[in-house]
Amino acid sequence: MTPDVFFDLLFYAVSLSQNSSLEYLVTYLDARYGIVIRKQSLDERFTEKTVNFVKCVLMQLISEQFSDLLYCKEFLSDFNHVRIKDSTKFNVPSNLALHYKGSGGGGDTSDAGICIQYEFDLKTGKFLDLNVTEAVRNDQQDANDTAEDFCKNDLVIRDLGYFSTSVLQKIVEKEAFFLSRLKSDVCVEENGEEVDFEKLLKEMSKQKISKCEKQVLIGKNKVPVRLYIGLVPSGTYQARTRRKEQEEKKKGHQMKKRTKLLLKFNLFVTNVDAEKLPAENIMPLYRFRWQVELHFLNWKSVFSIHKLQKMKENRYITMLYIRLILIIVTIQVINRVQSLMPKHMDEDGILSYWKTCKTMKNFFFDVLHILRSNTEIAIEKLGIIYRMLSKNHRREKRKKRENFVENIFLFV
Repeated sequence: MTPDVFFDLLFYAVSLSQNSSLEYLVTYLDARYGIVIRKQSLDERFTEKTVNFVKCVLMQLISEQFSDLLYCKEFLSDFNHVRIKDSTKFNVPSNLALHYKGSGGGGDTSDAGICIQYEFDLKTGKFLDLNVTEAVRNDQQDANDTAEDFCKNDLVIRDLGYFSTSVLQKIVEKEAFFLSRLKSDVCVEENGEEVDFEKLLKEMSKQKISKCEKQVLIGKNKVPVRLYIGLVPSGTYQARTRRKEQEEKKKGHQMKKRTKLLLKFNLFVTNVDAEKLPAENIMPLYRFRWQVELHFLNWKSVFSIHKLQKMKENRYITMLYIRLILIIVTIQVINRVQSLMPKHMDEDGILSYWKTCKTMKNFFFDVLHILRSNTEIAIEKLGIIYRMLSKNHRREKRKKRENFVENIFLFV
């Protein structure tokens, strides 16, 4: 059994909706390739070397992506990459707890958990980072560990879990840019004095101002930033308060007075100047971060990355990496199709991520032909996929939904 046959077996196995037992895999090897092997012998092939093999394939795939610009060359053209990063965590079988420690707290699998850190470039759709770690490693630790990865003129957009003024300072030193919400416990100084948000709230309410911005210094590092300040509607504030109180109650804490006060504001910090990023575009730009949440939802609903059955650790991690490889290849094909579609300022010009992922998952042999065949056959297969996806898999317009396309054209 050669490495390419072994890889194709795994790749096919994870493309199926059901979990694949060893019995199914050995049957498929015999029927497809004429290879006769016992279940035990196949199971013995799943070692640390196997994990390293598929991980190397994953890393090489990330380094040699082929997608073009997704939307248009003018989209956020002031920046090199627009780096959007988030993580997803899920419980795994308890036999993985030694190397993949979970949060604990009861249940058969709560002591074992996996975290996937995923970063992509909003401009091109390319994967910038895909890392599998134990669940107890938090986002702020990841931010500190990867602070050297930024390049000049990158724009970094992340949620509060990654917030660290030392990392923001590192971004500045790299001549890169950031856009982030402001954490409630971070000190904010203006002209040598701490900003009094209670006083600011009264002034904005009195003057009937819904938003403003200030040049301030934040944190012990005194990082210079533009602080965007926007008042939220009363209903939004009440919902935020209820949610935050529930979160603090679970931790056995009471919500701090300052935290409750700051829930009345939308607070964003950035080092991008107003010419490149006007105040009215700050929130629309930050909303693009929700695209990564949609990616995770599809990875779970379509590719079931969190539902592998119990198996020995090396086999489990191998199958997880193979599933991530399938996701990357699928997304790269989708991105390529998207880049070739006519550009319109409406939903008709954008593919539905969920629809396309669901369809592509069932086109295993076509994807395999693209990977294995010569250029002529690969182009032919891509042409078939292009016609299918561009015709039947576009985003549908829905009322009261964030208009993704309109947001794109704010930045061209």
